[in-house]
Amino acid sequence: MDQIQPYLQQFDNYLGKFRTLNRIEKATGVPKTYFTLAVYALTSISVFFNIFAGLTTNLLAIIYPTYRAFEASYKEDTAALKVWATYFWAIGIVNIVELGITTILAWFPFYYVVKVVFVFWLFLPQYFGAKLIHDAVLPQLTPFFKRAEAEQAQTKLE
Repeated sequence: MDQIQPYLQQFDNYLGKFRTLNRIEKATGVPKTYFTLAVYALTSISVFFNIFAGLTTNLLAIIYPTYRAFEASYKEDTAALKVWATYFWAIGIVNIVELGITTILAWFPFYYVVKVVFVFWLFLPQYFGAKLIHDAVLPQLTPFFKRAEAEQAQTKLE
């Protein structure tokens, strides 16, 4: 245990930057390092062993991105809001497709692991796959939206 202690201390120092974890530690008396490791372990077990994996992946896909989208809205950062809208659009498409092929997905044992990796790829700042999707898809959809907008304006005039 003494060999692990320096790593736990380093991890605790890193986690000290997060106010929410400090509040949880203060309220429960459980060190933030142990709390974080327990959440990570439970999440991993849930996803890898398919125990409430659908719920777990959807929570991972919604909680942090929703916070970041609200933050972008509060700061009136329209560029970030566009990317977060694309993120939620992509997650919505994945969830709709998932509903349609649930029976088929039951035959893929690590589907939820792949989904978690995809979700992280979409929203983690290192990759920000949602921005890549936004930059690739939006130019393709722009003519459609402009045409629909023109038709709508024409309908209002009539």
